[in-house]
Amino acid sequence: MGLLAGAVRRAQDLAQRAVPAGRLIYRGPSDARRVALTFDDGPDDLTPAYLDVLDHYGVPGTFFVMGDLCEVRPDAVGEYRRRGHQLGGHGYDHASFPSLSWRELEEQLARSEARIGPVPEGRLWIRPPYGQWDARTLVKLWARGHVVAMWSLDSRDYGHPAAEQIVARCAPGEVEPGEVLLFHEGHQHTIDALPAIIEGLHGAGYELVTMADLVAR
Repeated sequence: MGLLAGAVRRAQDLAQRAVPAGRLIYRGPSDARRVALTFDDGPDDLTPAYLDVLDHYGVPGTFFVMGDLCEVRPDAVGEYRRRGHQLGGHGYDHASFPSLSWRELEEQLARSEARIGPVPEGRLWIRPPYGQWDARTLVKLWARGHVVAMWSLDSRDYGHPAAEQIVARCAPGEVEPGEVLLFHEGHQHTIDALPAIIEGLHGAGYELVTMADLVAR
């Protein structure tokens, strides 16, 4: 791990420990070889392909979905759940939470929650768009009972890299126990990379679980 990556991880750990237990999550416990695959920005036309890859390997994912896209594809919400995946919120239209007024943020959250519906975990997990939050955002999210779900390893698939680059960034040598890996929906190169990533992690003895299961121990 490089110096910059180590500094980022230490900052994440400090933030996670500084807030009420289980309400801001960057990673899970490091005492077991378990990691979580998470996916932002769905649902879209490629969602079935993502779900098919995960089905093939018997791996659950955690999907942070946008309210406006759930309006366009309402059947996708049930399909995520039917296939055994955790569903969380990612705002209504991907607006940065800190940029919104109190009323606008309330509207974003309420509209998204209405599209997602009740969740088995009891609390709706929320990943702020762009990973951006401030103290006001956290107060609002926690007041609504949400878990703020971040990540510890970024695949950087949003930059349109080759699938091989994504695989290399998520190789077992780059991953630590308890890691939360960030991916995005809507990218064929991410779909192409997933089989090698999953096979590599399985081969290294990692169990792939949802974020909720990762921290439930």
